[in-house]
Amino acid sequence: MDSQVEGFLNLLGEAERAGGRILHELTEQASSLELREMLKKVGHDEGYYAGELAAHVRRLGGTPSTKTGDFVEKVRAVADFRGRLDLLNRGQRWVIRKIEENVPVVNDDHLKAFLAVMAEGHRVNIGALEDALKKGLA
Repeated sequence: MDSQVEGFLNLLGEAERAGGRILHELTEQASSLELREMLKKVGHDEGYYAGELAAHVRRLGGTPSTKTGDFVEKVRAVADFRGRLDLLNRGQRWVIRKIEENVPVVNDDHLKAFLAVMAEGHRVNIGALEDALKKGLA
């Protein structure tokens, strides 16, 4: 497996695990049931993406990372709940940007297709959280 692609996939996996962990915490802190359900769904997506990234690394002959990114601590450091949600969306945008930057070096069609779906899933989740914030659910 190409070491650049392996590093990229592992970086994304670590970020997804961090996102999943922080989403679990934010879900418990949400005051509205609608926001809680939406955050639970986004957290589920993060876990799914982390697992699929690890599976792709293994399939391509690499070693998946088991680390969790430092994003958890960055979000916990934000004082207010809405600020934590805003940072969460910035993290989602970072994932999309990393995918877009790295897809050109990916030579595996299955992985490219997965990354396209993953980026789109993040776009959908960003929109859902922005809508929730506009509705005043946070």
